[in-house]
Amino acid sequence: MSSAPSADECEAASPRIELAAMPTKGQAPVVCIGPGLPITFRFDSLLRQDSLNIQERGWFEDWALGQQTLTLVPRENLVARKRTEVEVCFADGAAPACATFVLVVHPGLGMQEVKVLRQTRPVAHFQQAAKEAEAEVQQCRAEVRQLRAERGVPDGLSGAIASGLVNRGTGVESKDLSDTATEKEGNALAKHEVFSYRAKERVAVEVYLRNPGKEPWTAAGAVLRGPKGEVLKPLLLWQPGAILPAAPGYAQESERGRVVVEMLATEKEARGTYTLILWDAERQRTVTLGNVTFPE
Repeated sequence: MSSAPSADECEAASPRIELAAMPTKGQAPVVCIGPGLPITFRFDSLLRQDSLNIQERGWFEDWALGQQTLTLVPRENLVARKRTEVEVCFADGAAPACATFVLVVHPGLGMQEVKVLRQTRPVAHFQQAAKEAEAEVQQCRAEVRQLRAERGVPDGLSGAIASGLVNRGTGVESKDLSDTATEKEGNALAKHEVFSYRAKERVAVEVYLRNPGKEPWTAAGAVLRGPKGEVLKPLLLWQPGAILPAAPGYAQESERGRVVVEMLATEKEARGTYTLILWDAERQRTVTLGNVTFPE
């Protein structure tokens, strides 16, 4: 019997790391990397050029250590949930002398940039940090307000009207992406149909998939990634049931399974082109669909 999957630490990992002068042993910060997704560490101190130590160099196609940056290019075939470490040291000899990061492979939540802060910061730094934290809080509050509002409304079209998702003059627009959405080589499931939707401050993607494998598949997480690293995380991930392996002799309609992912999105965000990444609880069997757009 397989063990339960570990909690998804990449959900809480921060792209902003502050190093303590005396790091706690065994508590190196976690940085999540994605297969084939370059990541750059930006430091506020000069780096010692002979100090780079990559535990698993074979994980990366390339790497480069600059004066205050470290860039890593992970290989496409990295296995999700695998872990390794990378270490760099600083040129000035002040504490901490070196920094170690735990790199965790994730199919959808890989970071593209991490800021590493070590020096004493002025008041302006803390004001900026507070501003960023407040923006995150406001986003969370908006999501909570929306979820609370929807708990007390009826189902169906009446519920959509009551919750403010549609009103006179602006309805729910849909778009068929079945022919234009692209599939990544190695996807665990095959694309059947793809539809996108846009309503007031919301977007959603509805995907119908076929399972060519031998085990049922259930989505445990999802993300929409933009070409510049923009990330839209789901407000709702819904799947009516596990997608079962295709059985010989059954009609195509009965073989497909359905997944719906819904996100909060501004009007500007809804105009972007995204890649949808879905993963299971083990984060091993993933589905990646490119060229995902939403109705104008």
